[in-house]
Amino acid sequence: MTEPEFRLIFEGLTGNAPLCWQWRLFDKHFVKNHLCPVVDLPTGLGKTMVMAIWLIARGVNKELPRRLIYVVDRRTVVDQATDIAQLLVMRPITKWMHDHFDGQPPTISTLRGQLADNREWSRDPSRPAIIIGTVDLVGSALLFSGYRSSFKRRPLEAGLLGCDSLLVLDEAHLSKPFEKLLGSIDGFNRLPANSDLPIKPLRVIRMSATSANSAGSLPPFTLQLDAHGNLTDEDAKDETIVVRFGAKKRLTITTLDEKEKLPDQLAKVAIELAGNPAAIGKRIAVFVKKPEDAKAIASLIRTHTTETIDETGSKPRKTKRSPYADSVVVLTGTMRGLERDELVAKAVFRDRWLQGNLSPDDPANQSAIFLISTSAGEVGFDLNADHLAGDESPLYSWIQRLGRVNRRGMGDATVFLVRASKPADKTDFDKACTATTELFTDGMDVSPQTLVAFKKSLTPEEIDQASSPTPKTAELTDILLDAWSMTSITERMPGRPDVGPWLRGLDDEQAQTTIAWRAELELLGHEESPEKTLEAIFARHPIRPHESLTVKSRFLVDAFLKKIPKLKDRPSDLMTSRVAVRLPRGPIVSKTIEELVDNPGILFADTTLIFPATFGGLDTNSGMLDVESIPEVRNATDPEPESLDVADHPRYEQDDAARPRLRIVIRKSDGLWTTHPLAGGGPISDDIKALLQKPYETTTPLFTALKRVNLRVRLVQKIRFNDEGDAVEALVLLAPARKNGKSEDQSLNDHVAEVEKHARGIAKELDLPDSFREALLFAARWHDEGKKAPIWQTFANRPMPDGELKGKTSLARSPQTLKGYRHEFGSLLRLLHPDRCDKIDSTLPSEETARDLTLHLIATHHGSGRPHFRPAVYDPFTDDERDAIHAESIRRFARLQRKFGWWTLAWLENLLRCADQMASAADDAEDDPDGISGGGA
Repeated sequence: MTEPEFRLIFEGLTGNAPLCWQWRLFDKHFVKNHLCPVVDLPTGLGKTMVMAIWLIARGVNKELPRRLIYVVDRRTVVDQATDIAQLLVMRPITKWMHDHFDGQPPTISTLRGQLADNREWSRDPSRPAIIIGTVDLVGSALLFSGYRSSFKRRPLEAGLLGCDSLLVLDEAHLSKPFEKLLGSIDGFNRLPANSDLPIKPLRVIRMSATSANSAGSLPPFTLQLDAHGNLTDEDAKDETIVVRFGAKKRLTITTLDEKEKLPDQLAKVAIELAGNPAAIGKRIAVFVKKPEDAKAIASLIRTHTTETIDETGSKPRKTKRSPYADSVVVLTGTMRGLERDELVAKAVFRDRWLQGNLSPDDPANQSAIFLISTSAGEVGFDLNADHLAGDESPLYSWIQRLGRVNRRGMGDATVFLVRASKPADKTDFDKACTATTELFTDGMDVSPQTLVAFKKSLTPEEIDQASSPTPKTAELTDILLDAWSMTSITERMPGRPDVGPWLRGLDDEQAQTTIAWRAELELLGHEESPEKTLEAIFARHPIRPHESLTVKSRFLVDAFLKKIPKLKDRPSDLMTSRVAVRLPRGPIVSKTIEELVDNPGILFADTTLIFPATFGGLDTNSGMLDVESIPEVRNATDPEPESLDVADHPRYEQDDAARPRLRIVIRKSDGLWTTHPLAGGGPISDDIKALLQKPYETTTPLFTALKRVNLRVRLVQKIRFNDEGDAVEALVLLAPARKNGKSEDQSLNDHVAEVEKHARGIAKELDLPDSFREALLFAARWHDEGKKAPIWQTFANRPMPDGELKGKTSLARSPQTLKGYRHEFGSLLRLLHPDRCDKIDSTLPSEETARDLTLHLIATHHGSGRPHFRPAVYDPFTDDERDAIHAESIRRFARLQRKFGWWTLAWLENLLRCADQMASAADDAEDDPDGISGGGA
């Protein structure tokens, strides 16, 4: 591709002409599939557009990895990068996209952002995709331990992320443990030397504005600079690069008085910057390390008053006003997703802070606006302040902060660094902050160009002293990978730790806890051991990003939980309130607040802590955890406490036009079922309220009526029973109806034919070698033989016309009718003992590896069988026959994993699994075809 052609396509995709370095990265590296290990560029020069570069290169060179995984350790940046990626595939350049991507542009999915993961990236292993996510979500998925994924989905995610993918780690300096993990994965993720599979293992690019050295033997990709840090060659002729590289920024260092508090001084500096008539531009950013400081500064600026003289009356009079009451936004990484999304959507934020090309002297930029942020806004986010103030922070943190001011080089930025009156030396982190301040000088030019030369002038010792301490990291071993890959074993087991230390490091200070509020906990308050019930509910109604916040576990314990007993005027039973703690891999555990205060260790394992909906503890104005927000003792006349449950909030479904998901309660009295909203749950539309006002003799007409208003039943969870053991109360979980889905009712023959068709298409698109194609197509043809068992057909409920066997069912019976039967294992039994069942005309592949792979694909096509199935009834087979095949399935898994490796075997499993999913109405990852998670009322 020529440079003019690239420029035309790039501008059509992004709306902007490419910078010189973007063409060079495409032409010298991406389009030739010669990927450099490090991209080291100053901030503000469009590093995020590496997505566009990959997209164009992939359209030209099909040898390039099929999936781009863009990882950055800031959730707000993930959302913004998702918006950019969606624009890339939606721009009106349809002919080029159609011609180079066979009419199907890459799918866009986010493993954090505003919406629940749309899972488009994992539906078809042959389709290109852009996946954007955080270290926690992508990293845990790579290690077969996806934090928000069911045990069935974990091998699906690991295989697709670990093979035929390019992972771009943005701001790599923020994620040293994860960066090391990726290097370890590269060492383990190797195909056999004689393999003819057409896929390649995961490849990695580190991308940073603060990179100190290269990873590997190849040099980093950088701007074209001479020995003194001056632009040369083509980059020196690119006006945009020249202007941004030389953007004017002047640093002023001021010291706190001994009795002065940091928030007071930073608020004062920010207000002075906003009121300075000589300062061009009125967007003032303030960066601090602590969320509590950010809240305090925002409050001081909002309540700041000015005095004016009103001379319109007979006598002049003084009036006071708060000019900045509505001009302050707070952005922290500890905000709940809902409040953070609402902040970014606000016009005052979107129109001023996210308009990167808004000139400082533009009339629209002449009223003061303040952004108070922690490190959540330091990196990746395209914030463009006119002036900036901040507290002491490590070197690379301050370099990133400087990248948020005068990013386009249009103004002349003033930057204030407020240092402590006495150097703090309590921790290595404190020492790094002090060392950084001492490296800077008052009045210093801190333009990107100057910073390049500045970094080169520092000694390794100076850089080390001024850098954030690197967390101690854990080593990756083959034994650990074996343990994590056994995803069908859901219980905690020796030798299989949580993956958090491999993503974040071993230091307790790095551990994080995710927090959410759910009304189900109050509904189950009468149960002494609600764990199993909660597991079933959260499996079908999972916690989504918008309803949760994440804080450091140490902050949660010290600044929240341990302060609860000291609160005054709170309910006497507050410490005995029951919460749920969900481990990354393992069961939900029910605890009291008192138990967590006495023994908080469980919170340091990257767990999710779920409070009752009305427990409180969230400042809904800021979206931040706040112990003072726990409600006081109520009088009889006081209003009901505010519910913090936003699980079913609208706007968070995968389809914008879909109804939000919903939970309702049904109760039986005098032979009739009545329906009720879940107390503390989400809002309910008027048409559904009308359905809930009617009594029903059975639940069937209610569920049918809900289906007519585009809701489907995900789970009916029994809650209370009468003396005879019959259910008299149940929680019903509802989800939006699928858009353009196939009929859920399919005959077995029709379903198998569809699966074969999709498997053949996947094999062709991936150009699978003959032996792998044979294994896949055989598995597709016989994968559902186990559904012929009478026990499964009884579970499927309604018969098909003309006596056909059912392959997919829309209204199954209670899962208890299956007695633990898994149809995948039933398929193995029938293939290996055809004489014991209906005669089937099948001959397994004769070559040993192809035969093993065929049977393994069948065993794992719903995510079970890694490496074993649970004991269950499998008539008409004897215990000895079942046990022998069960044991051999475990040995087969081990043989194949040794041969192909952890990620490649998971990738191979996905070939049949995705074909089955594409042929079905159900999302295999959510809808259990054998119903083991459900219940019926």
